[in-house]
Amino acid sequence: MKQMELELTDLRQERCDKSPSDAGQPAQVPPPNVGYRPEAGTYGTPPGAPPGAPYGAPHGSPTGTPQGYVAHGRPDMPTQPFTQPGMPRNEQRQNGIPGQPYQGQVPYGYGQAQGGIAPPNQPGVHPGPGMNPYAYNNMQRPHIPAQPKPPKDWEHLIARVWLPRIFIVVLLLGVLWGFTAAVTAGYLTEPVRCLLGVVAASVMYWLGERQIRSQREALGQVLLGGAIGVLILSVFASHVLYDLIPSGLAFVLYILSIALCIFTALRRHSQTLIIIATVAGYLIPFLVHSAHPSAWVFTGYETLFSLAMIFVALKFDFRAAYYVAIGVLHLPLLIGCVAGDFRESRHIFITAIFMQHAALMAYALLGTKRRKLDEILSLFPGFGILVFWIYALYPVTDIGIQWRPLMLIAWALIYSLIAFIKHIRAEQAPVFVSIATAAWFLWALDILNHSYSPAAAIIIGTAGLLLGFKISSYMQQITATVALVYGASQTIILAIHDIVSAESLTWLILLISLVFLAYFIRRMPEGVSFHLLPDILMWVDALLVIIFLTQITNVLTADLTFDLRHLILSAVWAAYAIVVIISGVLFQKLMVRFAGLALLFLTLVKVIIVDLPDVSVAIRAILFIGLGALGILVSRFLYKRTNGPTAPTSSDENPLES
Repeated sequence: MKQMELELTDLRQERCDKSPSDAGQPAQVPPPNVGYRPEAGTYGTPPGAPPGAPYGAPHGSPTGTPQGYVAHGRPDMPTQPFTQPGMPRNEQRQNGIPGQPYQGQVPYGYGQAQGGIAPPNQPGVHPGPGMNPYAYNNMQRPHIPAQPKPPKDWEHLIARVWLPRIFIVVLLLGVLWGFTAAVTAGYLTEPVRCLLGVVAASVMYWLGERQIRSQREALGQVLLGGAIGVLILSVFASHVLYDLIPSGLAFVLYILSIALCIFTALRRHSQTLIIIATVAGYLIPFLVHSAHPSAWVFTGYETLFSLAMIFVALKFDFRAAYYVAIGVLHLPLLIGCVAGDFRESRHIFITAIFMQHAALMAYALLGTKRRKLDEILSLFPGFGILVFWIYALYPVTDIGIQWRPLMLIAWALIYSLIAFIKHIRAEQAPVFVSIATAAWFLWALDILNHSYSPAAAIIIGTAGLLLGFKISSYMQQITATVALVYGASQTIILAIHDIVSAESLTWLILLISLVFLAYFIRRMPEGVSFHLLPDILMWVDALLVIIFLTQITNVLTADLTFDLRHLILSAVWAAYAIVVIISGVLFQKLMVRFAGLALLFLTLVKVIIVDLPDVSVAIRAILFIGLGALGILVSRFLYKRTNGPTAPTSSDENPLES
């Protein structure tokens, strides 16, 4: 920047030294805001200016306002400050006084031509064409620090938000006690009490609307919600306490009160009032006295009201009210099912649950404003609650139709079909796939006994886990892992009593599934699975094989003596270790050979800790001679292979590859 200013100063000095006597002719004075003309190779008058026009004449004007050096010394010409070249910006001079800007005549380049160009550092300043913009004193913009976050207005939060919410309850309690005192004194008859409740609700509603119009939203919404509550309590007192109105009229008045609350909430776009209306609407059947309660009327009203409030919440984007409308339905249904005499109406209650869940599925499929979070938070917990209702209403019986497995497989087929359709449309459906996996898992547990259900859980978990890796869905992976872990844990605690049995089949399925799972995970693209997961699965499988072989050996040697049983079991363990070592040699897998050596050492530990204290001396000798000789032979075999002509492969060099 400073170098450019110095160059501009030298250029101006050269122009000042030029005079008409130096070349014998008038000097070529460059016009303002024109500068160097590439087409002429020199400075000249603006294009279109008449010959002989004074320097600084505007374009198209033979006699313009003097500019530049022509204006030097003219008292009527304005002066503009500019930076002294070679001096710091904060040390400008005015008539030799440091710290003041220069107030002399405007030099070349600061003149106004072709409509006029204001000097730099002024409002709307831009350098003229042909001028070096870096020659001006462009002051740096001052650093404006970020505005600190304003402190929390506790006075506003307490006085305007929480104070009315708390003291409206205090006011209602005072009114209630005053009402009770007046009734006790005999001043208020029953009809008058109910009318006073309606009047109080009307006054509170009017005050709430007035407060909202006065920009006091919190207080206004509290008054509106309190007005609806007082109105519902007045209807309740008229119907239940004083028996002034019949059940039908009371039900209609309740509905009108809820409708007024919903209308007010939508008019004021208040989610709080929507939630109040939702909770109050679910409680209406309990506020109507009926001599002959009907399960159809009860569940029908609760279901229709739930669907209506779900629609309203989605229509006006009330997310909290949406989840309240979904979850609160189950509370009145549970109370009605337990407290009411509806034991023979379980199909009616389960139909209400199915209808709400079907509505949630339809929204997840067809909703225009659907969100992924809505599917996760509504469908998955909703299916869990649905399963709870199925298990609670339809226990296992030995007679009649088994409804529970039929319902489970129906939902499993529905979710599987939807997931398949979304897959054909190239749409992601992790929630539907995960729920379908859970439904199939529950159905398998329901129809199979404890001997075969672990095998089914292992198969479902393995297939679901592979599918979860394929579609990169953590939800599906977690669901399938739960099924696989359940099946594996139930298999481990199964005791094998016969070689050909359901327990033996379940163990074989578990061992094969782990190998199958490790094989396919290893061949998946990078980033889909953990790098060490296949190795971990193979190590777990190797340990489970030891448990399986131990149980099979104990079954086969059940009729032999104690010493022979221990001897044969140790021999089986050692043989298994040798098979693993040979497999590692054949497949050139170093980790497999390490596993075989570890199993051989594990056999030695088993002989020392388990067999040695209880077997006879002869059996001890056989065990130690056989195991020692086997260890030496293995060492000799691996030593000859290492020093043989065959060079180790890349898998041998990497101990982590298997």
